[in-house]
Amino acid sequence: MHREEAMAAPTLEYVVPEKVRSQGPRPALLADRILALADRYRYKLFAILLAWYLLGFNGQWRLEPDSALYLTIGRNLAAGQGYTYHGHPHRLAFPGPPLLFAAIFKLSHGQHLLPALVAMLMMGFVTLALTYRLFLLYAGRPTAVLMTFGLGISRLFYRYCFELLSDLPFLLGVMAFLAGYEAVFYRRGVPGGEGDHPRAPARWFDWVLLVGGLLVAVMMRPTMWALLAAVVLATGWSFVRRADVPRRRWPQVVIVSTIVAAVVAFSLLDPRHAGGHTMGQYEDALFEAKFSHFGTMLRQTSTEYLPLLFESAVCKAVLGCPIGFGLNAIAGAVVLVLGIGLARVRPLWGLWVGMTVAIVLIAVKPLDRYFLEVLPLLVHAWWGGIRWLNLRLPRPWGDRVFLGLFLLGGTTNVLRTGEFIFEQRHAQFRGYYKEGRYASADGVAKLIHDRVGRVGWVIAPAKCGRILTFLSNRNVIEAPREAQLDPRRQNVFVLEPLSDPARQWLAAAPARLGPQIGPTIQAARDPDNWRLYQVDPGDKKLQIAK
Repeated sequence: MHREEAMAAPTLEYVVPEKVRSQGPRPALLADRILALADRYRYKLFAILLAWYLLGFNGQWRLEPDSALYLTIGRNLAAGQGYTYHGHPHRLAFPGPPLLFAAIFKLSHGQHLLPALVAMLMMGFVTLALTYRLFLLYAGRPTAVLMTFGLGISRLFYRYCFELLSDLPFLLGVMAFLAGYEAVFYRRGVPGGEGDHPRAPARWFDWVLLVGGLLVAVMMRPTMWALLAAVVLATGWSFVRRADVPRRRWPQVVIVSTIVAAVVAFSLLDPRHAGGHTMGQYEDALFEAKFSHFGTMLRQTSTEYLPLLFESAVCKAVLGCPIGFGLNAIAGAVVLVLGIGLARVRPLWGLWVGMTVAIVLIAVKPLDRYFLEVLPLLVHAWWGGIRWLNLRLPRPWGDRVFLGLFLLGGTTNVLRTGEFIFEQRHAQFRGYYKEGRYASADGVAKLIHDRVGRVGWVIAPAKCGRILTFLSNRNVIEAPREAQLDPRRQNVFVLEPLSDPARQWLAAAPARLGPQIGPTIQAARDPDNWRLYQVDPGDKKLQIAK
């Protein structure tokens, strides 16, 4: 056993009631027996996780508009074209993912996506290691093993280890910060804390995790503002409640200084601020669309977002899938209450879960992916809740209820990850992924690259513009208003099947469709035929058949 694991001995998370103690010795809780089994077979569990993840890796890009945007900006950065998209400064995407992909393109001396996919999988493994580190410091090795395995088999976490998106890098930064925060603020034994036995002081790498994790998180996603708010509140609370922190106050000073420095550096170096802008488009949208229309925001939150949160998002995030109408709301509410209730033992954890719920309800539509950033804490909260039931309910009902809920959380996630692996290993992956929506993407991109010049513009169907922009290295958009197109001054092309914005623009434009350019593209399992036309200027308005 390593020295740090020996010092981080398991601690009791729940106090046995006096009534239970007075009844004499009882058999070990089923929850505690499972912890013991997890600790005994930890190497086999980790080997299963490794094989499970390698089985799901296929080296192919899961095409998504957001990842295509990050990849395109990253390619432009690597090519020395700056933080641009379609030849103009970009203000939407947070800088972390494009900078990450730009570095990968530079180091790999090319634009192949395999290195980026491998890097994302490695980030997943590092995140699992940081999860182990966090719960090792908090509750000891058995809990650390079980929480790491529980996160590893989660459908939500598993999926985003294979996506070229900002979700996993942001979670990696968060978990690095939480692990460093646990070591710096809670690792010394204090009266009334998580154990009275003495523990070693924080190591140098704990400070690296604390500072580095925060800096990574700040660069990756706009929800970093919620994280910073949670950290400030938790650090302020630590000044009030002396039992929560070591006697010396300099760690709080360091963390507050780090937050201030991170915010200042981000504000000064954020490439989205080019052209005199003080905020990115995410922040503009939040303040203009949300806070300037507060009544509309409240109505939307109460009538649309809250039902979606409880009936879908939380249950899918933690359990892997909905479990039934009505039951989803109960399970979602219980999970969120347990997650926010973590503030009793770690104020930062509960505040971070609460801030995430608040920002999801206010700023974005509640989707399961937005809970990835707090998923390790929600997994631990679920475990703590069912273990509490195991302790409180009379035998054998306590064991039965615990086992049923334990298997519910594990089985649903394993089945959903198995479904994901089947998709990844499918012989016709592009034809199976998204029901074949992007099966023809490579062929269409080649057609656009070969027939459209660098200064031309292509109007594409919805959810295809960013993807075809990256694959073809040409200007592909979904709505003509994005570039204020005028076929009399620009080379404009239209890609069928036509979207509604394209139909409306064509019907109003003084132009006509020229002949089809190149062959019709249709891959196996693709429901659509793809045709490219150039728009010729003219006085006759076009009549587009629906």
